[in-house]
Amino acid sequence: MLKLENKGKPLKLNKLTAIIVFLFMLAVQSVLCSAFCAEGLKIKDLIIDNSDRLIYIRSTGNFKGAQSAVYAPVPNSNSSINLINNITTFTISSPYRYVIDVPNATLIGASRNYKLQNSIIQNIALSQFSVNPNVVRIVFTLSKQSDLSKFKTYTNGTDIVVKYNSSIIDNAIQYKFYTPTGDSNKSSLLQNTSATLAYNTSNDIIEINPRLKTKYYLSQVSQNSDGLILRGLGQISMQRASYNPENTVAQVVLDSAALASKLENKTYNIPSSNKIKGSLTISKLTEKKVKLTVEADNVRDFRFVVSPDGQSLFISHRTYVINTIFSTNTAKVNSYKMTKNSNGYSIFDLVFNQAVTYDVFELNDNFYLDVNNLGDYNTLLFEQMLKTSNIKVQALKISQDKTRFIIPMKDLNFAYANVESNSKSIKLCFKDKPVSAPVDKNEVVIASKNTDKEIEEEYKSGNINVVYIPKDEEKPKVEKPKKKKETATISSMKKVVIDPGHGGADSGAIGGGYYEKTLNLAVAKLVKERLEKKDIFVYMTRTKDATMTLEDRVNYSNELNPDIYVSIHTNSTVKEDSFGVETHYYKDDSYELAQKIHSVFASEKNLKKWDTKDRGVIKSCFYVINHTEAPSVLIEMGFISNLEERSKLLTKERQEQIADSIAKGILEYLK
Repeated sequence: MLKLENKGKPLKLNKLTAIIVFLFMLAVQSVLCSAFCAEGLKIKDLIIDNSDRLIYIRSTGNFKGAQSAVYAPVPNSNSSINLINNITTFTISSPYRYVIDVPNATLIGASRNYKLQNSIIQNIALSQFSVNPNVVRIVFTLSKQSDLSKFKTYTNGTDIVVKYNSSIIDNAIQYKFYTPTGDSNKSSLLQNTSATLAYNTSNDIIEINPRLKTKYYLSQVSQNSDGLILRGLGQISMQRASYNPENTVAQVVLDSAALASKLENKTYNIPSSNKIKGSLTISKLTEKKVKLTVEADNVRDFRFVVSPDGQSLFISHRTYVINTIFSTNTAKVNSYKMTKNSNGYSIFDLVFNQAVTYDVFELNDNFYLDVNNLGDYNTLLFEQMLKTSNIKVQALKISQDKTRFIIPMKDLNFAYANVESNSKSIKLCFKDKPVSAPVDKNEVVIASKNTDKEIEEEYKSGNINVVYIPKDEEKPKVEKPKKKKETATISSMKKVVIDPGHGGADSGAIGGGYYEKTLNLAVAKLVKERLEKKDIFVYMTRTKDATMTLEDRVNYSNELNPDIYVSIHTNSTVKEDSFGVETHYYKDDSYELAQKIHSVFASEKNLKKWDTKDRGVIKSCFYVINHTEAPSVLIEMGFISNLEERSKLLTKERQEQIADSIAKGILEYLK
């Protein structure tokens, strides 16, 4: 007997009447559904996020309308769930399933199953659960019960997004999902997830070719006390950073990336506990490229650290990055591989046993890759790779948990750096520079045809790095480069940091209108050339007229962990008749280095040739030779305050002789 309520009194109907009433209600519901369901939701297919975290239910229309109440039965239960204008979700055990019922919805095409690999989801079933009322059911079958709690569903009536990874921040979910390609063919529906698609109505299994519109979607920016954190979904792929000549602006392009509209053209201050000012502006370069613009007084001091899962980017000052542990899971190197393809690109592949966090940067004519959770870089494998490598690569530990890979860029043109999608490998690509590469205007030697006044103005401006050739000397002939001898194995090479004193706003001593900073840099570059010919890895604290604090120089050297540190200076005093050469040291482990260099630099032959005197090896508490961890010396190559000695120091011949002596002394020590 079916009871209907009528003004509070039960109304009894016989069985036939009840059937008639029930059929009438179904007919009314069918009419209503015809009126409203036609404008409901049409579900086409699923798009599975490449990071195995989100699923987008591709559809058109809207299931929210003037639909009357619809009740859907729960499997293996006597209860039902109200689907009034909303999606309903519930879970089932044995096997573990997460179920979504979409009201006022029609599935386009036959029912089908998605079988996933390497995912917490084993299978997704998409079917038309009922007709009149129209309900589409999506059933996710899982391997573990605990994973059921990770599922959440979001909808605005048209777009439906299912999240099944708790690490995704809810407010990062957007209804317009970022991975749809817009293609109609089935191969575009599953993206970067290994899967097969089977239609229930046939025995055909369609293999899916995973592909993606963009590899990465940048959705959130947050701050901590020492930097900015950029978060998103997918996999970060960065192009080479570009810098303006003043090193105040850096631009990094995220390749194959989409940007949330709320972040477009936004500028953020980069926090720093050291009160170092910097800012980040995010903009959309193209539909598939995002541009990050960082501005600071010295923008090369900032690092871009990629997280182990490849989905976050941390921007911070280098001192914080060096001293911070980014991951407690220390990785190991499984393999190295150096190859060269038909297009002339040299490719350096590093494969790790687990995900790594890393940053790449360029400084002082070198390319650096810092792996921030790599304790053991597998020396044996590394040296085996070097035997067949056409590129000089060096590996060194810069802390207990960090390893740095250094590639001199003198003979290379860095093209690209990319971390593979599983975050367990890094691929670096390089290409040789063209033979007709232009000469750096800062490296020009001023010819003798210039007037003394023109020479002096150029020199004072700091725009040149090599002092002029006096009129009584011939301009040096340009010789063809000699064929290089066979180099020693790179693993046996030594590392030297050369520090040209002063620079930028700090001119150093001034004599006769000439700046110490320019003379220091000219000689330092000559020393670098000579050492590199002997297969020594040489790193310069500065390669042009740039301001660097004493702390910056020390930190730069300590990060590199070199064999020695040599700072080059020109002396000065109020007594204009003071002259001579000096070598300074402070730490006990630096005395031998000072003696070796000074014995060549201040040899009787040089003293007589230069008409100068030996002022000795002196123990002095200069900041740089006190705080650098490597054996360190500071060389005073003459007095810029002495008119006669200054005129000699400004000649190319004297600079080359000084450089020869310093380099020879360094080599004697390194033996």
